Amino acid sequence: MLSTPYQTIRERLTEQCAVMLACYRKNCATQSSAGQLILPECMKLLPLYANCILKSDCLRGGADMPVDDKAWLMQTALGLDLMTTLVYFYPKLLPLHNLDPAETGVPEQLRCSCTFMQSDGVYLLEDGMNLFIWVGQMVKPEWLQLVFGVSLFSQLDPEKMTTLLDLNNPVSHRVRSVVEEIRAERQRFMRMIVVKQKDKSEGFFRRFLVEDKGIDGSPSYVDYLCHLHRQIKDLLN
Repeated sequence: MLSTPYQTIRERLTEQCAVMLACYRKNCATQSSAGQLILPECMKLLPLYANCILKSDCLRGGADMPVDDKAWLMQTALGLDLMTTLVYFYPKLLPLHNLDPAETGVPEQLRCSCTFMQSDGVYLLEDGMNLFIWVGQMVKPEWLQLVFGVSLFSQLDPEKMTTLLDLNNPVSHRVRSVVEEIRAERQRFMRMIVVKQKDKSEGFFRRFLVEDKGIDGSPSYVDYLCHLHRQIKDLLN
């Protein structure tokens, strides 16, 4: 991996996925419609993770990342344990604005796409190395006061918010407990980064929404499925 050109790795990964799914289609699902994309139960997430790997900073092209940083990421990715590898390539997206203070534990994970985010919500996104808290511009002032100690969205200053305030109320305690539990699952400490909706830093944050089309033109999950389906049909024909 470290000595193979990025483009070669990207092409081989998609080719191997297409070959595996084409073999399954040819030998195990012959009764299905020829124009239908068939994914076996045990491989339903294969295209998703393949696309996530292709979109990761380890293999992503472009000159916006120094060579040293990319080399470090590639070395680091090779040494991650299984659970951290999964969340690194498919980040965990959690809603914070509707947490029940009476409950415990981490809330149910959302699909990693802006489609599942609302402007009146607050979401935690983490990939084992970064921990973001995205704040929508329509979040209720009461919630902002309980968690961030400010009543207006415009008063949020991400540069000064490197940690959550320890405020004496159930909502603040609940949000802090989720952040602490997520951090406890990872091998390295993740610094908190607050991202405001429509702020300039949101572009960097959106790179981690791996099911969406990338700002660099990389395909969304749906687009990649369509591309993979075309390759499978070409192989079968």
